[in-house]
Amino acid sequence: MSRVRPFVDLRTMIELGRWLGPWTDGQAAPRDVSREELSLEGRRAEDRSFSAFVYRSRRRAPVGSLLLVPGLHYLGPLDPRMDRFARILAAAGLTVLAPRLPDFTSLVLGERVFDDLSRAFSALLALPDRPPGRPGVFSISFGSLPSLWLAARSDLASEVGSLIVFGGYADFGDTLRFCIHGRPGSAHDPLNRPVVFLNLLPWLEDKPDDPAPLVAALRRYVEATWGRPEMKVDGKWQAIARAVADEIAPEERPLFFAATGATGDTKALVDAALGRSGGAFAWLDPGPFLRDIRCPVHFIHGADDDVIPYEQAFALAKRLPAGVCRGIHVTGLYGHTHKANAGTTNVPALVREGATLLRMLSAVARCGGG
Repeated sequence: MSRVRPFVDLRTMIELGRWLGPWTDGQAAPRDVSREELSLEGRRAEDRSFSAFVYRSRRRAPVGSLLLVPGLHYLGPLDPRMDRFARILAAAGLTVLAPRLPDFTSLVLGERVFDDLSRAFSALLALPDRPPGRPGVFSISFGSLPSLWLAARSDLASEVGSLIVFGGYADFGDTLRFCIHGRPGSAHDPLNRPVVFLNLLPWLEDKPDDPAPLVAALRRYVEATWGRPEMKVDGKWQAIARAVADEIAPEERPLFFAATGATGDTKALVDAALGRSGGAFAWLDPGPFLRDIRCPVHFIHGADDDVIPYEQAFALAKRLPAGVCRGIHVTGLYGHTHKANAGTTNVPALVREGATLLRMLSAVARCGGG
């Protein structure tokens, strides 16, 4: 097996590079891939049922398996960008399982995500046609937290072959504040503010007695703006906010506008709510998990990530045990959730980007065949 593995990895890298390189249309996806929906039923009375999607190549025998962990998104793995990535992984020879985690699709974080992800990983392990070897785990954005836990503290930690953390965070409080007002000199996505408010709602001053209409309006705003890069342009997202605000009661509009950042002192409201939340978000600190991870870990982060700055990858890596981190790959080819323009014709910079791309492709190719 050791003799043929480098050839298998190279073939997988070539297929990944075909679809993930800068030369490829970011909308195009492999066609010879099947997607099957599974229902993951609860094992205990308090468990929730949720779905997961299994992707397989129709033309290539699988060479490994992978748990693909989405971040916070109302569509979960059905987000077209996530679905495309899963299809690319499958076309390269990986059997991929992507769960539709209830907390992440609701956009409100909850501790049950740990158990849900454990059940999803168990479902991947139980697939009858899964190739031998320990599966890899590929996490995106806020999916980093339960993925780090899975590789560190869960009963299945020893079954994780390797872990790739794409766009993960090290400090939850700093990440929330960056989502609200960014920082000088860094790209900043203005569309994520409502999710911060949804998670801080219990601690917001002057919240409505019945928050359901406000929550529904914020979700409509998110659904109308996310996945549309043109909405990040100043003036575009404000127009959507005003259109959605017309559908809610006048007394709820000031908080809605503050939650979208259109008007009001958004920063002050968030800082005050964080102060009142006490230790409610302590469980979102990935630090305690990092020292217990034993599988190889790679970090991939966009140089211009406008949701979670790339420095957080280095903050995560330095807290791992010696020898566990196998690479930190900062790239200009990808932002937080989409392909980006590397934006340079400088030959040395292009060479560096090319070398980074090769290292990323190698990490992904090996992730699912441990």
